[in-house]
Amino acid sequence: MNDDRELFSLEDKVVVVTGGTQRYGYYFCRALGQAGATVVLTSRDQGRADDTAREFTDMGLKAFGYSLQLSDDGSIEAFVDAVIADHDRIDVLVNNARTISEMSANELTREELDRVFTINLTGVILLTRRIVEEMKQAGGGNIINIGSIYGIVGQNPSIYREPQASLSLDYPIFKGGILAYTKQLATTLAQHNIRANCLSLGGLRETAPDDYFLPRYNQRVPLGRMATGEDVAGPIVFLASDASGYMTGANLVVDGGLTAW
Repeated sequence: MNDDRELFSLEDKVVVVTGGTQRYGYYFCRALGQAGATVVLTSRDQGRADDTAREFTDMGLKAFGYSLQLSDDGSIEAFVDAVIADHDRIDVLVNNARTISEMSANELTREELDRVFTINLTGVILLTRRIVEEMKQAGGGNIINIGSIYGIVGQNPSIYREPQASLSLDYPIFKGGILAYTKQLATTLAQHNIRANCLSLGGLRETAPDDYFLPRYNQRVPLGRMATGEDVAGPIVFLASDASGYMTGANLVVDGGLTAW
């Protein structure tokens, strides 16, 4: 009889997590490592990547830190070459890294939009394309794009203390784009045994901007609270593992029910 628990194992899998040193990225890396994966985590800061990888290693996990600048084509190429040289393959790519503009929607300039979208869309596309080359040669792979509730629904101004300063124009645009990109990857790469799914997340408790925001956000969530790191551990392992082997082009929403209204 088959042991279905093995479907969730990531033993012998090399998983790349971009932006793996903080917020959701940190929790992704911890969960994936605990499931047995060799975790390759990135940061723009090599020192921060090394420190985080060392923290996971001290937990008994297999983790390695690399520097990656999504705005730099040379950095993307060098990163993928280094991972292949060190680990032979990339089984799973988690596109988590992103930057957010500090400018309000009314202040955004062309230069700032170019900077943000170069990292959050162009960089993701170029990194994915390069890693897909390696996945094709290996006979398959798995791509997980990290989306957001704000790629599905609009922001609610009433939950912010200062709506005009807090509402973001660039964030929902690129998160919506990531969701569409996921579906395109799924339909075009299935013939190469490469799956692509999106994990769209609600707000993380530790990133709540202030005490004005928190209760107003929670009131919109049927489960009554923002997410913790533990809330994303199961979903990321599920999508990275063979347990989701018949899924591609899907959007798994983990938001406490916020988008169910």
